[in-house]
Amino acid sequence: MDTEVKVREAMTLKVETVTPEVSVLDAAKQMVKKKIGCIVVVEDGKPVGIVTEWDFCKSVVAKDKKPSQVKVKEIMTTSLRTVSPEMNLTEASKVMAKYNIRRLPVIEKGSLVGIITNKDIMAISPEQIAILKELSTMKEAVGIGKEAPERGTCEVCGEYGVKVYDVDGVYVCESCREDRMVEE
Repeated sequence: MDTEVKVREAMTLKVETVTPEVSVLDAAKQMVKKKIGCIVVVEDGKPVGIVTEWDFCKSVVAKDKKPSQVKVKEIMTTSLRTVSPEMNLTEASKVMAKYNIRRLPVIEKGSLVGIITNKDIMAISPEQIAILKELSTMKEAVGIGKEAPERGTCEVCGEYGVKVYDVDGVYVCESCREDRMVEE
């Protein structure tokens, strides 16, 4: 039985797109209207890049350029990192962390079928934590025990992606571990 959550289950299906020839101003207006932080650039229906609010900041605002006179193709990120809808969320998270990105277009058979963001992954995390707690309880009931993962989410302060320690059956970060030791 596969217990991993797949990208398909958490991704956003409706992806906003523009062509490379669209002005940065029009792309930004579309992003504001849709309340999103990125837009995928497509050519002949295939993704060729992505533009984020960071791209606007570093390539237009910081260089004092006029958004209506700059084309998306001039500022888009072309080294596009993508994932498959069948990839599990853990692997997608690792790609995001490795390349310091927050959004991944989802490609299936060469076509754009969705986008997965760090917010999508975080939205599903509480459900995964509840499942992990239940599994842990079941393992303890049959005597398997609990082994602290190397990295995870602190169950006290909620800090994500940190080294965690098992303190009295609760996974905590270094800071919360020290706080608990002081309390004892």
